[in-house]
Amino acid sequence: MLTQTASLAGVACFMILSSCYKIPVSATHAIVGASVATSFYIRGNVGIKWGEIISIVVSWFISPVIAGIIAGSMYYVVKYSVLIRQDTFKWALRLCPIFMCFTLVVNLYACIYDGSKYLGLDKLNAWEALLVSVAVGVAGWALLTFPLKNWLPNRAKRLYDKETIKMQKRLESGKAPKGSKITDMREPEVAENIKELPWYKYFWAYVPEDRLTKKVFNTLQIVSSSMLSFTHGANDTGNTISPLLAIWLCYESGYAFGNAETRDDTQLLLGYGSLAMIVGFVTLGHRTIKLLAHEMTVDMSPISGFCIEVGTAFTVLICVKFGIPISSTHCTVGAVVFVGMAKSTSEGVSFRTFRKICFFWLLCFPMSAIIGIFTTMILQQFI
Repeated sequence: MLTQTASLAGVACFMILSSCYKIPVSATHAIVGASVATSFYIRGNVGIKWGEIISIVVSWFISPVIAGIIAGSMYYVVKYSVLIRQDTFKWALRLCPIFMCFTLVVNLYACIYDGSKYLGLDKLNAWEALLVSVAVGVAGWALLTFPLKNWLPNRAKRLYDKETIKMQKRLESGKAPKGSKITDMREPEVAENIKELPWYKYFWAYVPEDRLTKKVFNTLQIVSSSMLSFTHGANDTGNTISPLLAIWLCYESGYAFGNAETRDDTQLLLGYGSLAMIVGFVTLGHRTIKLLAHEMTVDMSPISGFCIEVGTAFTVLICVKFGIPISSTHCTVGAVVFVGMAKSTSEGVSFRTFRKICFFWLLCFPMSAIIGIFTTMILQQFI
């Protein structure tokens, strides 16, 4: 109980300071570092499974690359199927239901198959989980294709008109658009014959995203961001609340082990963790969002956001299935970098900001460990 209390204190201090300075560090990274360090300080090498620790650390470096590859590939699919067309708005409307179906099927299957024992999802086999996921995905496709066929373009045009009016009012009031403070990235240049290039040049050529087309993808991003929020809850809440859960189980039964998935009291603790995440998002989360959206890539559009969220959500859900406590923050940053490079190679990515983030990633583990050990030493004086 002592070590877990110290771990929570160490992680809380480091995460709050990092959020204040707009650094997207990993709560998972921090909690593992603090837990290992405090346990080693109290009991030495006893009880620490170094093989699992090494595999977890390796996953922190691999997962951002996997998420980035999936997100970047998704952006290339959108670039070749929509953005290089002459009428991008028409093709976006045609393919939006298909993208919706794909997003729902992939994410729901990852959620349902071998899912929560508390909800009884673990009783479904692979084919049953796939059938349910495909059924929901097809329903989403049918909804956008038939009943909402006119709603989708009308909504996009309505959002476009609102944005246009807002931009005109800013210009009339003399307010110029705010320039980026980041000097190592710039708006990529657009070739005159951008829609007539050989197919292979689009791998590195910047293709501008039509404003009206972006509004179509706004609907997709609502679904993809919801899926990503779910994965944050599935991954980060469980990882960060685990020390509190261990403390509670020790208090109740004397052991830090038990079937936590089916206990009502542990579900309340997870609910408390979810509520705390919401409070943290409302109070300090906007600072990290600003860094990822405006200081790391030149144009975070609904199209980019959709691809980033799909790649991150899929990677995190798969790792959760295998019980690997990866960092959804690391996956998101990796996806942002790869999508930025897919849009315009290295011009649209601030690698100076990325290097700063990586530096704090490396500090996350030892700093959380040091604060955790220091807190343990203080608690030992009073307990």
